[in-house]
Amino acid sequence: MKHVFFGLLLLMLAITGARAEDTRTWTSASGATIEAAFVSQQADVVILQKPDGEKLRIRLNQLSPADQRFLGERRTAGLNRKSTADAEDAPIPPALQDLVGRKLVNAKGHRVSPATLAGKKIGLYFSASWCPPCHAFTPVLVKAYNEMQTASKPFEVVLICLDRSEADMRRYMDEFNMPWLAIPFGDKVGNALQSKFRVNGIPTLIIVDDAGQTIAADGRGQITSRGAAAFDSW
Repeated sequence: MKHVFFGLLLLMLAITGARAEDTRTWTSASGATIEAAFVSQQADVVILQKPDGEKLRIRLNQLSPADQRFLGERRTAGLNRKSTADAEDAPIPPALQDLVGRKLVNAKGHRVSPATLAGKKIGLYFSASWCPPCHAFTPVLVKAYNEMQTASKPFEVVLICLDRSEADMRRYMDEFNMPWLAIPFGDKVGNALQSKFRVNGIPTLIIVDDAGQTIAADGRGQITSRGAAAFDSW
């Protein structure tokens, strides 16, 4: 009985520690702040728990842009871990292999299977760190992407980076907190995509389906004008 009691005590301490570790400061759109832990998200409703145990239900658009980005990045990280694990050994659909090759990488340089793109709308993002207009558009795309992930939209971005070195590409992805995937630096697939879609200037965002068929040639304009809501027209 004593062993059972101490086992339960340790479990309670572990749970308490986990909750304390998750507690952070949340800011509303009006600027009010609260200390709470994230519990879950159901569509556009976020559930938080205060240190005293009280649970709060807050609509996503009532939180600050920074908190909305935090939730989007948190969800994206979880989905990427799950989808990567699920698709690691899955065969790559032929159409996806024809489109992006056999290997993608994330912002950390880790390999990701193109099979994770199956069933999604894909934004082929041609960009580079040396391009000033790219510096203006990339944060807009990051915000829209994170909002789509938060809303469970089946959308993924694949960066085709036109930088001069792999180190420049990594710095670019890190500096702008790009949460998406990329064609490996120097892979001939990048040049093939640039030719196939006749990309003559950057930034360019082309929306395709997972069969490689073009849905929107001016994804940049649509994201700039409509943000995450552009997805609904794809």
